[in-house]
Amino acid sequence: MNLKHQAMVAVENNLNECINQSGMTNNEVAAAKGVTPETLRRHKNGKIQMTINDAERYAQILGVEVQRILFYSKPIPVLGTCLIQENHIHRELHQEQKFEVFANGQYLKDRACFLWSCEEKYKGEWYEYDNSIQFVKHSPIVDKYVDTSSYQRISVVKTKTPMPINLKGYENETQDLVAGVLYPQPGGVYTVHNGKTNMTYKDLDLEWATPVLSVVFRPDLLGIHTVKIAK
Repeated sequence: MNLKHQAMVAVENNLNECINQSGMTNNEVAAAKGVTPETLRRHKNGKIQMTINDAERYAQILGVEVQRILFYSKPIPVLGTCLIQENHIHRELHQEQKFEVFANGQYLKDRACFLWSCEEKYKGEWYEYDNSIQFVKHSPIVDKYVDTSSYQRISVVKTKTPMPINLKGYENETQDLVAGVLYPQPGGVYTVHNGKTNMTYKDLDLEWATPVLSVVFRPDLLGIHTVKIAK
């Protein structure tokens, strides 16, 4: 994480919760940090703003990522990745969560996200998606249903069974995750059309469909941080 060590942290912090979860007492944390219990209390309630150095030291003492000290909110789960290739977008759902995103405000309620990247050689029209974060509604994925707010809107969908990719170079590969504008068909099946890739998928039997809420192209400028989950 590229942060200036002397920058001041002005947002509501999560220090108190991290201490409670650690099993350490306030006096033990204060002693380890080399501050008085009163200074620790003021750091917790925001009466004294922490520097990044303060937050990093507290994180070291408590054995957590520094983002858990800085951000009061729970992390947003990263569901998977989208790799933009020359002729295809490879979408992958992670069976086990590998990353989480820390953010504030509008990005928190019922949110999950996908991390986007481009192959190094890629020069096509999706170039702006490199290193972006795509936010979606989380509950349809957890509860496995087609959210009607996805209808006739850009959405991410998962099919119940994998389907062929049907592109040159991918003849032996399948996919069960696609995105585009979702249209309901008679009989409980669906069509998805992606105008950018000019791909249309018909008669899809879906496990879930969730609306795309936003794409942040410069998360670094909005204070949104991605953290790899330590094993």
